[in-house]
Amino acid sequence: MICKKYNEILKNLEEKLENKNDFTLVKSALSDLTVLYTDELTKLSDSYNSKITKFETRLNNLESKFQDTNIEIENINLSEKISCPYCNFDFLVEYDDSNHEITCPKCNNLIELDWGDFEDDM
Repeated sequence: MICKKYNEILKNLEEKLENKNDFTLVKSALSDLTVLYTDELTKLSDSYNSKITKFETRLNNLESKFQDTNIEIENINLSEKISCPYCNFDFLVEYDDSNHEITCPKCNNLIELDWGDFEDDM
């Protein structure tokens, strides 16, 4: 599209300018300006492409670290030692916010679990 418009402008100038030396001078100046403009666009494009490549590399590294950390977090099991209020048997229960009751493994009585807020315990 730019090439087509450039050629239209040159053709229009050639028709309008009577002096061929004036046309040659204008054509040369327009060509220099176009080359300068194209060079600046190329530099900007190269700079942005370089930055994008660096950002993509950093993003890939961060995603990789996050996946490794996520795997480690998934392997952590939180458990709480509780005592049965009926038989005083001590046992571990894995933390599960959705689990509100458990059966004592020794006396088989149902125990209500109140996990509370961990922030209050700290």
